Amino acid sequence: MIFFHVMWDLNYFGLVSLDNGLYGWGRMFVPVFLVLVGVCLTLASARKTTRQLLLRGAEIFGLGMIITLTTLIFMPERPILFGALHCIGLSIILSVPLLRLRYYNITIATAIILTGFFTWLPHVKNPNALQLAVGIHQHGVWNYTIDYFPLFPWLGVVLLGVALGNLLYKNGERRFPFPDISRYMPARLFSWLGRHSLLIYLAHQPIIAGVLHLYVLYPIL
Repeated sequence: MIFFHVMWDLNYFGLVSLDNGLYGWGRMFVPVFLVLVGVCLTLASARKTTRQLLLRGAEIFGLGMIITLTTLIFMPERPILFGALHCIGLSIILSVPLLRLRYYNITIATAIILTGFFTWLPHVKNPNALQLAVGIHQHGVWNYTIDYFPLFPWLGVVLLGVALGNLLYKNGERRFPFPDISRYMPARLFSWLGRHSLLIYLAHQPIIAGVLHLYVLYPIL
């Protein structure tokens, strides 16, 4: 994710011209990212109350709204109206009542993903917030926003993660053996990154963009 955003920023500031194929390559990792959201939600449900999970979803959605306001100010031509954090926050809220279905969520997930193919096709000139949330958008939506992840199909991908989490874990415990590698430095580094993933997600892009913007303004530095 960080590498992809570095490349995107280099292209945005005109420092490196990138082929559009890079964006397709970057989106290959989106399903993995959202499946992990579902798996982590399954693990969290063994340790947290329903209220805590719902509040977490609301918190992430609220952070998405802050990003919306920020991009409306600094990138009014392509603001983020329903991006990754909006999708993750609402997906958590909507998935909480379905956690008890465990791995049977795969049926609901499949239906949502298939529905997403149909909601992606209709185009409207000025979609409202609800239409954007479910996947009804303008023709050539990427010309209007830099980040767009509607609930259809991506909520379905999160629910696939919930189903997978229930297959791999029971009551928050692994169902399969795995060697203890926590004493190794790379493992501790990746563990730290995992525990602070939201902070890293929020902080890395402003830092990268800020540094590149300063370089554009003062190239001799």
